Amino acid sequence: MLFHLLGRVQVGDDDAPTTIGSAPVRGLLAALLLEEGRSVPVEQLMRYLWEDPPGSARKNLRLHIARLRNRLAALGLRDRLITLRGGGGEGGYRLLTVPEEVDAVMFRRLAAEGFALLRARRPHAAEEALTGALRLWQGPIGQDCTASELLRSRFTAFGELHLTVRERLVEARLGLGRTADLIPEILEVLADAPFRETSWAHLMRAYYLGGDVAGAISAWGRATAVLGGQLGLDPSAELHELHLAVLRRDDDAVRGAVVPQPQAAC
Repeated sequence: MLFHLLGRVQVGDDDAPTTIGSAPVRGLLAALLLEEGRSVPVEQLMRYLWEDPPGSARKNLRLHIARLRNRLAALGLRDRLITLRGGGGEGGYRLLTVPEEVDAVMFRRLAAEGFALLRARRPHAAEEALTGALRLWQGPIGQDCTASELLRSRFTAFGELHLTVRERLVEARLGLGRTADLIPEILEVLADAPFRETSWAHLMRAYYLGGDVAGAISAWGRATAVLGGQLGLDPSAELHELHLAVLRRDDDAVRGAVVPQPQAAC
Protein backbone atom coordinates (compact mmCIF):
# COMPACT_ATOMS: atom_id res chain seq x y z
CA MET A 1 0.00 0.00 0.00
CA LEU A 2 1.41 3.39 -1.01
CA PHE A 3 -1.04 5.85 0.58
CA HIS A 4 -2.32 5.33 4.14
CA LEU A 5 -5.39 7.16 5.46
CA LEU A 6 -6.72 4.54 7.90
CA GLY A 7 -4.97 5.50 11.11
CA ARG A 8 -1.98 7.80 10.69
CA VAL A 9 -1.76 9.66 7.38
CA GLN A 10 1.37 8.33 5.71
CA VAL A 11 2.91 7.86 2.27
CA GLY A 12 5.35 5.23 1.13
CA ASP A 13 6.22 1.58 1.38
CA ASP A 14 4.43 -0.37 4.12
CA ASP A 15 7.77 -1.24 5.73
CA ALA A 16 8.90 2.38 6.08
CA PRO A 17 6.06 4.85 5.42
CA THR A 18 6.67 8.58 5.75
CA THR A 19 4.40 10.53 8.09
CA ILE A 20 2.97 13.80 6.77
CA GLY A 21 3.92 16.34 9.43
CA SER A 22 1.52 19.21 8.69
CA ALA A 23 -2.18 18.95 9.63
CA PRO A 24 -3.37 21.06 6.64
CA VAL A 25 -1.24 18.99 4.24
CA ARG A 26 -2.64 15.80 5.77
CA GLY A 27 -6.16 17.13 5.21
CA LEU A 28 -5.32 18.13 1.65
CA LEU A 29 -3.85 14.70 0.91
CA ALA A 30 -6.90 12.96 2.37
CA ALA A 31 -9.26 15.11 0.31
CA LEU A 32 -7.38 14.35 -2.91
CA LEU A 33 -7.07 10.63 -2.22
CA LEU A 34 -10.76 10.20 -1.45
CA GLU A 35 -11.54 11.52 -4.95
CA GLU A 36 -9.79 8.41 -6.38
CA GLY A 37 -7.82 10.15 -9.12
CA ARG A 38 -10.55 12.61 -10.12
CA SER A 39 -9.80 16.29 -10.54
CA VAL A 40 -10.79 18.51 -7.62
CA PRO A 41 -11.51 22.22 -8.22
CA VAL A 42 -9.72 24.79 -6.07
CA GLU A 43 -13.03 25.97 -4.61
CA GLN A 44 -13.91 22.46 -3.48
CA LEU A 45 -10.52 21.93 -1.86
CA MET A 46 -10.95 25.18 0.05
CA ARG A 47 -14.36 24.01 1.27
CA TYR A 48 -12.77 20.75 2.40
CA LEU A 49 -10.11 22.53 4.47
CA TRP A 50 -11.98 25.57 5.81
CA GLU A 51 -15.51 25.95 7.18
CA ASP A 52 -15.52 29.55 6.00
CA PRO A 53 -12.51 30.03 3.69
CA PRO A 54 -10.65 33.22 4.65
CA GLY A 55 -9.41 35.74 2.10
CA SER A 56 -5.98 34.11 2.26
CA ALA A 57 -7.37 30.63 1.52
CA ARG A 58 -6.15 30.47 -2.11
CA LYS A 59 -2.66 31.56 -1.17
CA ASN A 60 -2.56 29.12 1.74
CA LEU A 61 -3.86 26.31 -0.45
CA ARG A 62 -1.05 26.91 -2.95
CA LEU A 63 1.42 26.75 -0.06
CA HIS A 64 -0.04 23.44 1.15
CA ILE A 65 0.04 22.07 -2.40
CA ALA A 66 3.73 23.04 -2.70
CA ARG A 67 4.52 21.29 0.58
CA LEU A 68 2.65 18.17 -0.51
CA ARG A 69 4.41 18.18 -3.87
CA ASN A 70 7.79 18.47 -2.15
CA ARG A 71 6.97 15.55 0.12
CA LEU A 72 5.87 13.45 -2.84
CA ALA A 73 8.98 14.47 -4.79
CA ALA A 74 11.19 13.22 -1.97
CA LEU A 75 9.52 9.83 -2.43
CA GLY A 76 9.87 9.84 -6.21
CA LEU A 77 6.17 10.63 -6.65
CA ARG A 78 6.27 14.27 -7.80
CA ASP A 79 4.53 13.52 -11.10
CA ARG A 80 1.51 12.11 -9.29
CA LEU A 81 0.21 15.55 -8.29
CA ILE A 82 -1.19 17.30 -11.36
CA THR A 83 -2.09 21.00 -11.56
CA LEU A 84 -5.11 21.68 -13.77
CA ARG A 85 -5.62 25.03 -15.44
CA GLY A 86 -9.20 26.13 -15.96
CA GLY A 87 -11.03 29.01 -17.51
CA GLY A 88 -10.66 32.27 -15.61
CA GLY A 89 -7.63 30.95 -13.77
CA GLU A 90 -9.74 28.65 -11.58
CA GLY A 91 -8.31 25.19 -12.21
CA GLY A 92 -7.76 22.53 -9.63
CA TYR A 93 -5.62 19.54 -8.71
CA ARG A 94 -5.55 15.82 -9.29
CA LEU A 95 -3.60 13.10 -7.47
CA LEU A 96 -2.98 10.12 -9.74
CA THR A 97 -3.57 6.80 -7.96
CA VAL A 98 -4.98 3.34 -8.58
CA PRO A 99 -7.30 1.74 -6.01
CA GLU A 100 -4.70 -0.80 -4.87
CA GLU A 101 -2.44 2.04 -3.68
CA VAL A 102 -4.89 3.64 -1.21
CA ASP A 103 -5.92 1.73 1.91
CA ALA A 104 -9.20 3.63 2.37
CA VAL A 105 -10.27 2.99 -1.22
CA MET A 106 -9.45 -0.71 -0.97
CA PHE A 107 -11.27 -0.90 2.37
CA ARG A 108 -14.40 0.51 0.77
CA ARG A 109 -14.14 -1.81 -2.25
CA LEU A 110 -13.58 -4.95 -0.20
CA ALA A 111 -16.51 -3.96 2.01
CA ALA A 112 -18.79 -3.58 -1.01
CA GLU A 113 -17.57 -6.92 -2.37
CA GLY A 114 -18.27 -8.63 0.95
CA PHE A 115 -21.76 -7.15 1.17
CA ALA A 116 -22.56 -8.35 -2.36
CA LEU A 117 -21.29 -11.84 -1.58
CA LEU A 118 -23.48 -11.99 1.52
CA ARG A 119 -26.52 -11.01 -0.54
CA ALA A 120 -25.57 -13.81 -2.96
CA ARG A 121 -25.47 -16.21 0.02
CA ARG A 122 -21.78 -16.96 -0.32
CA PRO A 123 -20.67 -16.66 3.33
CA HIS A 124 -17.21 -18.19 2.86
CA ALA A 125 -16.26 -15.70 0.16
CA ALA A 126 -17.94 -12.86 2.07
CA GLU A 127 -15.93 -13.71 5.18
CA GLU A 128 -12.70 -13.56 3.16
CA ALA A 129 -13.50 -10.15 1.63
CA LEU A 130 -14.68 -8.61 4.89
CA THR A 131 -11.71 -9.97 6.81
CA GLY A 132 -9.46 -8.44 4.16
CA ALA A 133 -11.18 -5.08 4.64
CA LEU A 134 -10.74 -5.15 8.41
CA ARG A 135 -7.09 -6.12 8.02
CA LEU A 136 -6.55 -2.71 6.38
CA TRP A 137 -8.18 -0.80 9.24
CA GLN A 138 -5.45 0.74 11.40
CA GLY A 139 -7.69 3.32 13.03
CA PRO A 140 -10.20 6.04 12.15
CA ILE A 141 -9.64 7.97 8.95
CA GLY A 142 -8.61 11.61 9.05
CA GLN A 143 -6.62 11.55 12.28
CA ASP A 144 -5.10 14.96 13.08
CA CYS A 145 -6.16 16.41 9.73
CA THR A 146 -7.28 19.95 9.13
CA ALA A 147 -10.79 19.48 7.79
CA SER A 148 -14.09 21.30 7.48
CA GLU A 149 -17.37 19.71 8.48
CA LEU A 150 -17.83 18.73 4.83
CA LEU A 151 -14.64 16.67 4.79
CA ARG A 152 -15.22 15.35 8.29
CA SER A 153 -18.60 14.01 7.19
CA ARG A 154 -16.72 11.82 4.71
CA PHE A 155 -14.42 10.64 7.48
CA THR A 156 -17.45 9.86 9.66
CA ALA A 157 -18.98 7.77 6.89
CA PHE A 158 -15.91 5.54 6.97
CA GLY A 159 -16.43 5.02 10.70
CA GLU A 160 -20.00 3.95 10.03
CA LEU A 161 -18.81 1.64 7.27
CA HIS A 162 -16.27 0.08 9.63
CA LEU A 163 -19.04 -0.80 12.10
CA THR A 164 -21.14 -2.25 9.30
CA VAL A 165 -18.24 -4.38 8.04
CA ARG A 166 -17.77 -5.79 11.54
CA GLU A 167 -21.48 -6.60 11.72
CA ARG A 168 -21.61 -8.22 8.30
CA LEU A 169 -18.56 -10.32 9.14
CA VAL A 170 -20.45 -11.64 12.18
CA GLU A 171 -23.42 -12.32 9.91
CA ALA A 172 -21.22 -14.30 7.51
CA ARG A 173 -19.77 -16.33 10.36
CA LEU A 174 -23.21 -17.04 11.79
CA GLY A 175 -24.08 -18.35 8.34
CA LEU A 176 -21.05 -20.63 8.55
CA GLY A 177 -22.33 -22.17 11.78
CA ARG A 178 -20.34 -20.26 14.36
CA THR A 179 -22.28 -19.14 17.43
CA ALA A 180 -21.16 -18.43 21.01
CA ASP A 181 -17.55 -17.64 20.06
CA LEU A 182 -18.88 -14.58 18.21
CA ILE A 183 -20.43 -13.05 21.33
CA PRO A 184 -17.34 -11.07 22.49
CA GLU A 185 -17.00 -9.36 19.10
CA ILE A 186 -20.73 -8.56 19.02
CA LEU A 187 -20.52 -7.05 22.50
CA GLU A 188 -17.55 -4.93 21.42
CA VAL A 189 -19.60 -3.50 18.55
CA LEU A 190 -22.50 -2.78 20.91
CA ALA A 191 -20.16 -1.08 23.37
CA ASP A 192 -19.13 1.28 20.55
CA ALA A 193 -22.63 1.68 19.09
CA PRO A 194 -25.47 0.49 21.38
CA PHE A 195 -28.12 1.66 18.90
CA ARG A 196 -27.15 -0.98 16.27
CA GLU A 197 -30.19 -3.25 16.03
CA THR A 198 -28.29 -5.53 13.68
CA SER A 199 -25.82 -6.35 16.43
CA TRP A 200 -28.58 -6.90 18.99
CA ALA A 201 -30.15 -9.38 16.56
CA HIS A 202 -26.78 -11.07 16.06
CA LEU A 203 -26.36 -11.34 19.84
CA MET A 204 -29.76 -13.00 20.23
CA ARG A 205 -29.00 -15.43 17.41
CA ALA A 206 -25.52 -16.27 18.68
CA TYR A 207 -26.86 -17.09 22.14
CA TYR A 208 -29.82 -19.09 20.86
CA LEU A 209 -27.99 -21.06 18.17
CA GLY A 210 -25.23 -21.76 20.71
CA GLY A 211 -27.82 -23.46 22.94
CA ASP A 212 -28.38 -20.62 25.42
CA VAL A 213 -32.05 -19.71 25.08
CA ALA A 214 -32.05 -17.78 28.33
CA GLY A 215 -29.11 -15.72 27.06
CA ALA A 216 -31.05 -14.87 23.89
CA ILE A 217 -34.09 -13.77 25.89
CA SER A 218 -31.86 -11.72 28.18
CA ALA A 219 -30.27 -10.08 25.12
CA TRP A 220 -33.74 -9.06 23.93
CA GLY A 221 -34.42 -7.48 27.32
CA ARG A 222 -31.16 -5.57 27.23
CA ALA A 223 -31.85 -4.46 23.66
CA THR A 224 -35.26 -3.04 24.49
CA ALA A 225 -33.89 -1.36 27.62
CA VAL A 226 -31.11 0.35 25.67
CA LEU A 227 -33.11 1.18 22.54
CA GLY A 228 -36.25 2.28 24.36
CA GLY A 229 -35.13 3.38 27.80
CA GLN A 230 -31.88 5.12 26.90
CA LEU A 231 -32.39 6.15 23.28
CA GLY A 232 -36.18 6.46 22.98
CA LEU A 233 -36.33 4.08 20.00
CA ASP A 234 -38.87 1.34 19.31
CA PRO A 235 -37.37 -2.02 18.31
CA SER A 236 -37.97 -2.82 14.67
CA ALA A 237 -40.50 -5.36 13.41
CA GLU A 238 -37.60 -7.63 12.43
CA LEU A 239 -36.23 -7.63 15.97
CA HIS A 240 -39.71 -8.37 17.35
CA GLU A 241 -40.05 -11.30 14.94
CA LEU A 242 -36.72 -12.67 16.03
CA HIS A 243 -37.78 -12.42 19.67
CA LEU A 244 -40.98 -14.35 18.92
CA ALA A 245 -39.00 -17.00 17.07
CA VAL A 246 -36.77 -17.41 20.14
CA LEU A 247 -39.82 -17.73 22.40
CA ARG A 248 -41.32 -20.36 20.05
CA ARG A 249 -37.98 -22.22 19.99
CA ASP A 250 -38.18 -22.03 16.20
CA ASP A 251 -34.64 -22.96 15.21
CA ASP A 252 -35.15 -22.46 11.47
CA ALA A 253 -36.71 -19.02 11.93
CA VAL A 254 -33.89 -17.88 14.21
CA ARG A 255 -31.23 -19.26 11.87
CA GLY A 256 -32.77 -17.56 8.83
CA ALA A 257 -33.99 -14.43 10.58
CA VAL A 258 -34.11 -11.20 8.60
CA VAL A 259 -32.31 -8.60 10.66
CA PRO A 260 -32.35 -4.82 10.21
CA GLN A 261 -29.42 -3.65 8.08
CA PRO A 262 -28.07 -0.12 8.49
CA GLN A 263 -27.12 1.84 5.40
CA ALA A 264 -23.45 2.75 5.27
CA ALA A 265 -22.04 4.90 2.50
CA CYS A 266 -19.00 7.07 2.03
